[in-house]
Amino acid sequence: MNKLILITMTLIISTAVAHAQWRSKTHDVYNALTGVDVKIDGDLAEWDGVLETVTGTNRKPFCGVEYDGNVFQEHAGGKWKGAADHETCFMIVWDEEAVYIGLIVTDDEHEHAAAAAWNGDGAQLAFEMSGKRTPGLDLLLYNAGLDDKAENILPGALNEVPGGAGIVPEDDLVIVRDEAEKKTYYELRFTAEELQVKGKKFSDGFEFGLGICVNDGDKGAGQEGQKGWSGWYTHSIVFNKNSEHTGLVKLTNEVLAVEAAGKLTTTWGALKSAR
Repeated sequence: MNKLILITMTLIISTAVAHAQWRSKTHDVYNALTGVDVKIDGDLAEWDGVLETVTGTNRKPFCGVEYDGNVFQEHAGGKWKGAADHETCFMIVWDEEAVYIGLIVTDDEHEHAAAAAWNGDGAQLAFEMSGKRTPGLDLLLYNAGLDDKAENILPGALNEVPGGAGIVPEDDLVIVRDEAEKKTYYELRFTAEELQVKGKKFSDGFEFGLGICVNDGDKGAGQEGQKGWSGWYTHSIVFNKNSEHTGLVKLTNEVLAVEAAGKLTTTWGALKSAR
């Protein structure tokens, strides 16, 4: 019996060590702000200040986050040339009704000749709604991408494993490609009802697991389709669906401070409660 206990403890410790090796030491937890009035239109002006305010423990934003040794992971012959080639930044805010996600993707070329939303320049999202982030838990899965002309949202597998009726383009999702700036903007809304939250309302302190995988394809022979990805805990989505490989989102009562000039700057929580 003692030997069996020792073996079990060794396995638990080994698993924990392996787990810690791919967990981000600085960007494992995202403390989401509230109080931002988001309009789903692909214009992220109302998000101004969020990216700079919500940071990792090293005070750097959730932009180009390293995962398992990679900021970008090449796949199937894809080649990454640095942040100007492909980089993902993201922001999350919330209110009682919904969680909102804004993605800013730097990408030198937009490519999406394939029908599937993930097979080219497109985003995949995985939600683990218990916040436990242990193996074998249910994931809600969504895929969002523009066609090869960067004009229309691809319908294929948009709601791969939805929690409810699924998200709807224009109402819950808008993607805008700025070819001059070489950036693609995603604005998404996931209601508490869609994500199966008890009482159909989010509240301060609520936690859930999230994975964000933004795929990259480029024009040219052999570079089309899913040739790599960046994001946040991408292995929750690629190489099987893995609930333990999600980051943790915590909803907070903090909102953005606004200077007299109207520029969004830093967070404040105590003042809000005193109002």
